[in-house]
Amino acid sequence: MFLLDLIQGFIIGATLIIAIGPQNLFVINQGLKKNFVFTSVIFCSLSDSILIILGINLSNLIININTNSIVILKIIGGIWLVIYGLNKIIKTNNSKYINKKNEIHNSLKKIFITLFLITYANPHVYLDTVILIGSISTTFESQLFFGIGAIIASFTFFFSLGYLSKFLSKYIYSKKTWFWIDLTISFLMISYGLKFIFF
Repeated sequence: MFLLDLIQGFIIGATLIIAIGPQNLFVINQGLKKNFVFTSVIFCSLSDSILIILGINLSNLIININTNSIVILKIIGGIWLVIYGLNKIIKTNNSKYINKKNEIHNSLKKIFITLFLITYANPHVYLDTVILIGSISTTFESQLFFGIGAIIASFTFFFSLGYLSKFLSKYIYSKKTWFWIDLTISFLMISYGLKFIFF
């Protein structure tokens, strides 16, 4: 029975995580550029795990969460995503794209700051991990095994996403392709930011 809870936790966790959002886009971007891939995927996986554990342990209190705090978080996260996307577009337009693979890597400090903001200032991360998984866990006999299944799904998804992107990067040689990849990710980040602010 507990094994069934674990499997269902994995399936539900994977279903919620798999939707492309700012966090996933950042991991894809890091994988394609072969830039701190392990750091990115382990940060996202561990963050999800912490929030899932928090959601399960606070599952009986989740229903009383103040909706105003979620709205404020959405606006702050949205503004940051818009700024991030615009900044990325400016850098993309100014880049000469001589050799993307030899591009100077971003500092580890900058990567951590970006990962922190893109994870903890993203309201959908809380919605998926703390609120949804936390509340769903109450319907299972073993919340522990359900939570473990959801955590395994998170690690599996982020590591697959990051390292699959890294693998595919060796087949991208065109400077124009790199330009459009960066531009697309930038516009998607801005779109998510505007969505968080106005919807």
